[in-house]
Amino acid sequence: MHITIFGASGAIGKIVLEHALRNKGNVVTAFVRRPDSLKVTSPNLNLIVGELTDQNLIKKAIEQADVVISTLGPALDTSRKLKGTPIADGHEMIIQVMEQLNKKRFITLATPTVKSNEDKKQFTTIVPGIMAKLLFPNGYHEMKKVEQLIKKSSLDWTVVRIINPNVKHKNNAYDFSFGDKPAKMAVSRENVGAFMYRIASEHLYRHRMPIIFNN
Repeated sequence: MHITIFGASGAIGKIVLEHALRNKGNVVTAFVRRPDSLKVTSPNLNLIVGELTDQNLIKKAIEQADVVISTLGPALDTSRKLKGTPIADGHEMIIQVMEQLNKKRFITLATPTVKSNEDKKQFTTIVPGIMAKLLFPNGYHEMKKVEQLIKKSSLDWTVVRIINPNVKHKNNAYDFSFGDKPAKMAVSRENVGAFMYRIASEHLYRHRMPIIFNN
């Protein structure tokens, strides 16, 4: 399988990359902003350095992909001033290029600010969006734009929704909800990365938005 990872040098992206490279049958293309941001070397790893505004480089990163994974996330900026939507704009560029190249499988990260049709009214489907709107208005705006882009696209997408991905792992197992049952308000990055790779490798949850959490 050929996997393209955007945000491969981030905390969760590195974990997805590690899982992908463990399978010697995979070829991985990692899209990063700085050439020194990844210390990993592998004959199965291709590195592309650039910005999410560079359509030609994004095409180069995606043209051989069987699945595209994004672990990109907005900065947690508490100011009340909107400062643009670089992550959402990056998603828009990725989606446009995928559609141009007739690539279908896309897995990305979000928070429960992004709403699923399966969501029931409960704490984890309502409160995180309210908190984001109050505390991180620019990030909230980014997530709502990503939601619109994903839902109107022609892709076979999965949105992995996370809340507080800062807890320590300590070999915790994980569970997930599609918004139809209660979930906990924290998850480790290790579990998020493992879950995203599992979704990619086992072809799971197309057009669904699981909320992952530590048990």
